[in-house]
Amino acid sequence: MAVTAQPIARAVAVRPGRQPGQIADDELGVPQMAHAGIPQTVEVYAVEHREYEAPFNYPNFYVELGREARKKEGGAEYNPDGVEIDVPPFGAITFVEEEPIIGVTVIGSACSPPGTVLIHAEPLEWKYPRTGVKMKASNLWGEHVNGLPWGRGVTEDWREAGLSSAEFHLPACRKVTVMGWSQLEIGQRDIMLGNGHDGHYCVRIIRVTVKQPAGG
Repeated sequence: MAVTAQPIARAVAVRPGRQPGQIADDELGVPQMAHAGIPQTVEVYAVEHREYEAPFNYPNFYVELGREARKKEGGAEYNPDGVEIDVPPFGAITFVEEEPIIGVTVIGSACSPPGTVLIHAEPLEWKYPRTGVKMKASNLWGEHVNGLPWGRGVTEDWREAGLSSAEFHLPACRKVTVMGWSQLEIGQRDIMLGNGHDGHYCVRIIRVTVKQPAGG
């Protein structure tokens, strides 16, 4: 029986209640500790790695394919190679964990390389007021062969056919949203159909690293 995913709101990169141009009192920890000379202690912890695979039918995951969802020749779809999401901001994969998330690896392929993977995340503590937890990995090699040449005999030994991997190390976060896109190549079919369906990114695997108590 398929899992019916409950909607999960996407991660936001702006602290709730943020007043533009202002820094909250609890965001002054770094200069306060530096000026006071407060000694710090190193944090020691264990980690657990969790692997999630397409189509991401997990209760802590929510997939938004995007605008097309394979409307004729749209492109955003569940296909044999994974979850092909529409270009941002339309397509996204959002997930949560009970433990603090400190690492995310996204394995997939572009429709037309180079590919890009972008993540937004919500930190457990909003400690750094001017940055937000947003990270991007660009110039990712590797593509899945377009369906038309595949149907005519081109196989996965095609020169650019392959996977890419984007690895992110995060401050402790509670929620992460993954987005991605490809270099958009417009051909005659795209013009005729009124869409550019080779700008997507197809996600296969998402590996998540969470913090655990040391010795636990």
